[in-house]
Amino acid sequence: MFTNEFEYDSTITTILDSTAKWPDVELIIDDCGVYIRQYSEKKNGYDLIVMTPRMFHELMIAMKTTSGAFEVILEKNYK
Repeated sequence: MFTNEFEYDSTITTILDSTAKWPDVELIIDDCGVYIRQYSEKKNGYDLIVMTPRMFHELMIAMKTTSGAFEVILEKNYK
């Protein structure tokens, strides 16, 4: 299950574990970057991954690609 929240300055997608074994994973996208976070009870805080929108785009492409090394060439007008 997941939820989507569209704020004026960001989009937040929360992925919930239906088995309740793992904490929710939040994907936060705003003008500054892409953030993936998950609460850690051991740290009493969030584990955080920060990447550029391009890195996130490549991550999404990689999920649909076979084993190997690849380079993503973006079109000239890609922002």
